[in-house]
Amino acid sequence: MSKSKEKRIKRLKRKHIWPSIVGLACMMFIFAVLLGLILSVSMVDVVHRKLNMGMEHAQDIAALYVDYSEEESEGNLWIEQTVLNYMEFSAETEAVVLLDEQYETVWAGGTAFPNIKEMQTIEMFGKDANTEMQVIIEEDRYNIFKFENEMVEIDDDFISHIDFSEMLAEEELSNEEGFIGKIDFKIWYVIPVEGYNVCVLSVINIYGYDLMMLVVCAVMFVIFTGIFVIYYLISFFSLILGMHKTTKLIYTDMITGGHNWLYFIKKGNQLLKRNRSGKRHYAMVHLKLRKYRSFCTCFGVREAEELTEKFYGVLKKYMKKHETFALHENAEFGLLVTYADVDELVSRIKSWEKALDAVLPGIKLRFVSGVYLVEPKELDVDLLYNNALLAGEMSGEDAETNIAFYNIEMNKQRLWERKVEDDMERALANKEFKVYLQPKISTGEEKLAGAEALVRWIHPTEGFIPPNKFIPIFEQNGFILKLDDYMLEEIARQQAEWIAQGKNIVPISVNVSRAHFTREDLAEHIVGIVDKYKVPHSVIELELTESAFFDDKQTLLNTVKSLREAGFPVSMDDFGAGYSSLNSLKEMHLDVLKIDADFFRGVEEEKRGMLIVSEVIDLAKKLDMKIVAEGIENKEQVDFLTELECDLIQGYFFAKPMPISEFEEKYN
Repeated sequence: MSKSKEKRIKRLKRKHIWPSIVGLACMMFIFAVLLGLILSVSMVDVVHRKLNMGMEHAQDIAALYVDYSEEESEGNLWIEQTVLNYMEFSAETEAVVLLDEQYETVWAGGTAFPNIKEMQTIEMFGKDANTEMQVIIEEDRYNIFKFENEMVEIDDDFISHIDFSEMLAEEELSNEEGFIGKIDFKIWYVIPVEGYNVCVLSVINIYGYDLMMLVVCAVMFVIFTGIFVIYYLISFFSLILGMHKTTKLIYTDMITGGHNWLYFIKKGNQLLKRNRSGKRHYAMVHLKLRKYRSFCTCFGVREAEELTEKFYGVLKKYMKKHETFALHENAEFGLLVTYADVDELVSRIKSWEKALDAVLPGIKLRFVSGVYLVEPKELDVDLLYNNALLAGEMSGEDAETNIAFYNIEMNKQRLWERKVEDDMERALANKEFKVYLQPKISTGEEKLAGAEALVRWIHPTEGFIPPNKFIPIFEQNGFILKLDDYMLEEIARQQAEWIAQGKNIVPISVNVSRAHFTREDLAEHIVGIVDKYKVPHSVIELELTESAFFDDKQTLLNTVKSLREAGFPVSMDDFGAGYSSLNSLKEMHLDVLKIDADFFRGVEEEKRGMLIVSEVIDLAKKLDMKIVAEGIENKEQVDFLTELECDLIQGYFFAKPMPISEFEEKYN
């Protein structure tokens, strides 16, 4: 997996949790601050009202002392008795003390006395506020008292100067009043009146109902905060669950329902990194169902996917600790497994294959396994799997053994394929592909009657490259289409040149790969190439292999018909190499039949082959077809074919493939 793809996968999986945690902490802090502010403001408001109430009571008492003097004893007694009565009926006033200007006690009602510190504190406030703590009693209230000084107001600044710590230190908490009781604290009000200082000790009672609204607000705020926190926690855990589901989805295969290839790469890399010391022996296995596409054709893609899912379930039972596996594609599995020795590993792989074969009773399933033995410091799972895959591919679909171990030669072959693919376009442009001609000799007169065009690659650094080293690669990657067109054009050009020179020419056959027959306009395409050189179509024979018959049969039949109508002789190459040759002859009208060289190889096989060849020649003559026997290497074969009246012979007995210049020198 590429690094960019790996980064994209990580970004997709990554959803950081810490922003949610930080967000929750911040919101909790904000809510705590807000709750504190609400409680503080509400408490201050309650205290503010209570202090104002105490001040009003003190003002009422101080107003009685406006006309107080020591000489007016009777009036003073009335005032003092009035104050005592007021104190008796007022729970908010505990003591009243009248002081002169030197703070000497003139009269006292009650047992409490203000101390100097308290008086100084209150006086300091008066100085800071630039006013005396005097009071004016409004005339419309009492109709008898009026002073020039402004009334002192109890405001936030005033409250901020009061030291509540000492008051609350002596507070009395009672549960007799309401469900939350009451809070009592005391404060002296000192009000200067006509040369005296009236000191009133007020009891500030904060009852439960005073704080009821504060409590209700606090409870509602806590409930709201709790709901928000619960919602936030639910969202937080939903995020975690979502991350888990996303990760699971990313690592789930849609066919098997188990771990997918991404998980296999991740888990495999982890296992190999933990095994750097080489404590365990690991092997990478590429397990593949052979003929998977044929199974899809016979039973359908859906059934094939269900079969793959069953395979996954079977393999899962065989996995051990510290092992992992996953579906790669098309019933191909990658397995990273441990092993004690190679024999034990082979036995284990065979047991897997046996169990997999038993999934569909009555149907024989064949598997191939490519194996790569991992070295301790090899950590790239992708590369290791490619090596195992290469081992499996090198064994081929029809290999006798179903377990192939990777070796260095396989890698060399892969490097060679890569080199061929890198150089093929340049080679075509530079005409490094050379046309070789192998003569076809008539059996009666033993003279040149035709030739087959064969390609050879003269590489600038590799030198002469035989066809079997590059043709299979071109057939796999599709480059064979360009090469066939190149060969056809080279032969058309050469035939045109020989015709212009007045030389004797013979039909030259050119191979047409089965890959060409996927296009419906193939006949028009071939005609267009040949007609550029104004060559008679009869001097270019088109060879197709029998395997082309198993692709799009109708397209093949239509193309052959069009080519023959255009005047091209059409031949079937390697007749007898397949399994439906007679059926091919029945449906497809051809001009030439080339008998496969395998009929003439081997001693015992040759006797049976000669018998079959004789019947094939007889059949071809009845179908009005020419016969070409290829791969002839000795005089006995030539005599036999001559006796059977085979039309043409091609093989090393007469001539090997040769360059055009040599062919021209020898036969023209």
